[in-house]
Amino acid sequence: MFLFSNPNQPWNSIQPTLAHLRNCKTPRDVNQIHARLITTGLIRNAALTSKLILALCSSPDPPVAEFARRVFFARRASSGRGNGEDPFLWNAILKSYSHGVEPERALPMFRLMAENGILGDKFSFSLVLKACSRLGSLKEGLQVHGLLRKLQMASDLYLQNCVMGWYLRCGCLDDARLVFDRMAARDSVSYNCMIDGYVKCGMIDSARELFDSMPVEEKNLISWNSMLSGYAQLGDGLIPARKLFEEMPERDLISWNTMIHAYVRCGKMEDAHGLFNAMPERDVVTWANMIDGYAKIGYVDIARDFFSEIPERDVVACNAMMAGYVENGLHAEALEIFYSMKRERNLSPDITTLLIVLSAIAQLGQLKEGIAVHRYIKDIGFSLRGKLGVALIGMYSKCGCIQNAKSVFDVLPEKNVDHWNAIIGGLAIHGLGECAFDMLMEMDRLSMKPDDI
Repeated sequence: MFLFSNPNQPWNSIQPTLAHLRNCKTPRDVNQIHARLITTGLIRNAALTSKLILALCSSPDPPVAEFARRVFFARRASSGRGNGEDPFLWNAILKSYSHGVEPERALPMFRLMAENGILGDKFSFSLVLKACSRLGSLKEGLQVHGLLRKLQMASDLYLQNCVMGWYLRCGCLDDARLVFDRMAARDSVSYNCMIDGYVKCGMIDSARELFDSMPVEEKNLISWNSMLSGYAQLGDGLIPARKLFEEMPERDLISWNTMIHAYVRCGKMEDAHGLFNAMPERDVVTWANMIDGYAKIGYVDIARDFFSEIPERDVVACNAMMAGYVENGLHAEALEIFYSMKRERNLSPDITTLLIVLSAIAQLGQLKEGIAVHRYIKDIGFSLRGKLGVALIGMYSKCGCIQNAKSVFDVLPEKNVDHWNAIIGGLAIHGLGECAFDMLMEMDRLSMKPDDI
């Protein structure tokens, strides 16, 4: 809670407000700042509102960011400026959308800039391309790319990299390569972006060809790690991955963890352990890889030893150990880790944790525990629209409580094929074949195509 009174400063002084902006984190804080701005008349102070907008628009808390936007639009309405205005504040709001939880709102914001006579700069265009990338918006991105050409900004290296990244996010590999080939100059970002695109499409030979053609001064750790990741993902890529790993002029944690993960995927834990011992430093991903690898080949005791030795556990390591227990039929041990996580303040179970927990409970048939976890999911506010809802329906079905499974299914605001499969399967194993058939007919009525399951 903010305390604004200060005997050494007048009530309507700007300084206390500026000082408290840095600590403005919650909607309650926002309301206090807003009230102060109105009662003191500082809401009309352009310098102060600019600082407020810049301080709050990037907040991870949506109500705080939305308040900054409201102040921005209120300021716009009162000032009435347009042509020739610096796009700096506009870009700040645009970024709050493109990098925030509502990237779709960046596109109307960008159009609003144009309608108000604000000439966007290259950062404006990069931000709207970022939004198009996150949304996979091909049509809107093409319009932005066309506008760049019209404004003769399409040859800017920074924007060309943005356009290439957007094409790749939309799955347009050939178009991205066309942009790359037409570039008058390229930097490490250009090469790395294209290499990463090839790697993610499984085109390792094309990625390697580009990697080998990179100027020495442009080839950096990101380039090497992208190629290493590409080889590590291949079924027969272990040998070229290790060769590349040995050739690397420098390595970071990503390099070491990628190589260890490649050995883990192939069940070569002796090699993975050798790298683990040779690492100059380790992080929680390193430990989780080793736990996962030994658990997968049935060496749960060794996995548990690694888990016990972790200097500082996080949710990733806990999930790895829990998954290892479940894979080896040690469901009660998996639940014990979950209970210990709940007792520790610095460990918050995530969706992956809860999926593992529900799987363990389903295998144990512990309905009482399942109900408690369902209540916990409600309390922390996780959505049931995805895998969590499917797992919850499956858990109740396997614990013999088809009524609860049906209740979960019925209250889902959106249902996908997996939700339908889970409830239909649950009804079938409880001998309610006629109800299961009715569900199939309902899927057909809703034009939802059943899959092979």
